[in-house]
Amino acid sequence: MYTIGKLSKNTGVTVRTLDYYDEIGLIKPSAKTTGGHRLYNEDDVMRLERVLALKYMGFSLEQIKDILKNSTTTWQQSIEQQLEMVRREQERLKMLEKALLSVSYSIEIEGTVNWSIIFSTIQLFQQDPEEIFQQYRDHLTKEEMEKIMHMNDQMTEEDTKEWIQIIHDIKSNLEADPTSEIAQSLVERWINQSNKMFGNDEKLIGQLWESLQNLKEGIVFYPLDKDVISFIERTVTAYTNGES
Repeated sequence: MYTIGKLSKNTGVTVRTLDYYDEIGLIKPSAKTTGGHRLYNEDDVMRLERVLALKYMGFSLEQIKDILKNSTTTWQQSIEQQLEMVRREQERLKMLEKALLSVSYSIEIEGTVNWSIIFSTIQLFQQDPEEIFQQYRDHLTKEEMEKIMHMNDQMTEEDTKEWIQIIHDIKSNLEADPTSEIAQSLVERWINQSNKMFGNDEKLIGQLWESLQNLKEGIVFYPLDKDVISFIERTVTAYTNGES
């Protein structure tokens, strides 16, 4: 058993904090000495450990009380539950990071704050991945969609910046003659970057391109939009006709 002083010394949690946890019913000592001093057993220590872990993850004390209502009583189960919460939090933070980066990229590409794009991006990252690609099922298999998502996760900061720069340059030259050197050069850069991203998987690139052509208004593959896709289509057609 641990007195409140010893528990405070061993855990680094102040006596004042332990007093407060006792007051709100979060961690109550299991026993008291004849003199009225609080005593904490191993279950109390385990509960404190859980409270500190959940608090560290950003949960409020009220939320923590709700979580602990249905908590388990063994150390191993407690740790497993916390690990699961940590994994879910990591996924949440990962999605939040993507959303914030997407908003940042949209400002960089558009040269201004485009609220329509920002709101669409925020909504996108609140969706389940299965729902995000639902509209593409006519063109992409589940395995191909998962591959695209995996590739997106594997993109380095350098890859992303290069991709953003290419799209930015295309948007700055949307009125260029499809047969011009600048248009041909931009599309060549776009094709090279696409091949790099998708590992020269021509089948996947072809099916992805087909889905983009049929769904030009989607935000999923932003910064690719209908204007950029139309520019690429015109330029590729002009190049193909010029060769034939």
